[in-house]
Amino acid sequence: MARRSLALFAAAILLVGAFAGLAGAQEEPPFVRGEPELDVYLPESTVSPGKATDLAVQIANDGDVDAGSDLRRDTVTTARSVVVDVRTDGSPLVVETGRFAVGSIGDGAVREVPVSVRVPADAEPGTYTLDVRLEYSYTHLSAPRSGVVQDRSRTRTESVSVTVDDGPRFAMRTVDADVQVGDSGTIAANVTNVGGELARDLSVELAANGPDLTLGETERNTARVDRLAPGENATVRFPASVSADAAAESFDLTGTVRYTDDEGIRGAQDGLPVGVRPLAEQSFSIAVDDSALRVGENGSVSGTIRNDGPVDARAVVVAVGDGPFVPRSQRYAVGDLAAGESAAFRFRGAVPASADSVPQQVSFATSYRSAADTERTTREAVRVPVAERRDAVAVSPVDPQFVAGEDGVLRLTVTNRRDVELRDVELRLAVDAPLDSEFRTTVIPSLAPGETGEAAFDLAVDGDAPESRYPATVDIAYTDPDGVRVTGDTATVAASVVASSGGEVPIEAVVLVVLLLLVAAGAWWFYVR
Repeated sequence: MARRSLALFAAAILLVGAFAGLAGAQEEPPFVRGEPELDVYLPESTVSPGKATDLAVQIANDGDVDAGSDLRRDTVTTARSVVVDVRTDGSPLVVETGRFAVGSIGDGAVREVPVSVRVPADAEPGTYTLDVRLEYSYTHLSAPRSGVVQDRSRTRTESVSVTVDDGPRFAMRTVDADVQVGDSGTIAANVTNVGGELARDLSVELAANGPDLTLGETERNTARVDRLAPGENATVRFPASVSADAAAESFDLTGTVRYTDDEGIRGAQDGLPVGVRPLAEQSFSIAVDDSALRVGENGSVSGTIRNDGPVDARAVVVAVGDGPFVPRSQRYAVGDLAAGESAAFRFRGAVPASADSVPQQVSFATSYRSAADTERTTREAVRVPVAERRDAVAVSPVDPQFVAGEDGVLRLTVTNRRDVELRDVELRLAVDAPLDSEFRTTVIPSLAPGETGEAAFDLAVDGDAPESRYPATVDIAYTDPDGVRVTGDTATVAASVVASSGGEVPIEAVVLVVLLLLVAAGAWWFYVR
């Protein structure tokens, strides 16, 4: 019985060990052998002459397992440390991208690599080849039970085809622009089909790349062209406006051409660079050549306006703004004024009596029609001298001495101090006791500038008037060259009164003595006879 028990115990121990070994063997990774298979694809392979194109090169891994368990497939089918190097061989294509390290590519994965290819403008249409060199490492064999691992490195080259298409291609450039800073105008752009096929139903779009330039109401605008044959060009025009605070420098624009090719396929070419430089803001300069302004008088301001450019201006009008000078007409029509040309202007008006006789700032506004037929206005302030107030008519007495108790004549010289003729110069005399006058009004028909006339008034002096100087007031009115009756000027002259001389013989006594002598002489003659 003891031997049988011992045998059964040994058998159990062996059976448990066998099961344990089987379980341990199932836990260890199985043997596997294989390798990755990398293939290269180029879904979009068409490029155009004269531009650089970014091609998306795709690398796909379809790995193979040669032997072993498929459960460990990724161990031997993953390509590690993949490096891509794209080259050309005898073609006009220029690869501008260097080597790419893309990391690991697992089984069934696809990795995309951007490759920039530049095509010369004179490249012949056709199909060319790009060589894609792949460098990578991988695990070829993995046997964990025996502790064996085999890593390998591999370099292989795949080729992809690139087609240089000679379909419709376009170039754009600005040929004319009459838009000015702070104004609206037109941009004319030339669109040329530099490709080898006809393009129809073209939609040409121009977009501004900054806030200072607008094309119509927004930052972009579109024009249409029916067709463009290879080498043919067309001019399209876009409305444009430049803000007033923009600098007169080049603006960048981007063009896009959408078209239909010979096969009826709709295509587009974008990113066409276009530049435009607006003209500088229109400016004028105003200079005052002569000023005949005086406080309280009518006068004139003469000057010159010059169109400083940069373009011709139509319907130029100079206007006087608010200030000390009140013109009879605020606007002076100059007319058309070419760039660099000057024209004269003259304003007539008055300076109020309340103004100061100091140099004044007179504001001039210049309005004109721009090339876009819109009205624009510029403003400039000019310094203008204003002379002090003076009387238009100067009145001076001529030997104004009178004897108390006697009548006399007050003679006056009247001088025109204005620069224009004065007509119907009326002088009205006003005197107080002890002076008196029966005829107190006289008129001088005309006085030329600087001319002096004479006027006379009878004047009587009371007999008991003491010796003194008495005022005589002369109110003056006249008609100016514009037919306006001007009143209000007043002159005051002094009349000197002296006492009568007591030793003088009255004239009546002299006459009586003469008559008596004549009577006596007559009587004597009659008696002698």
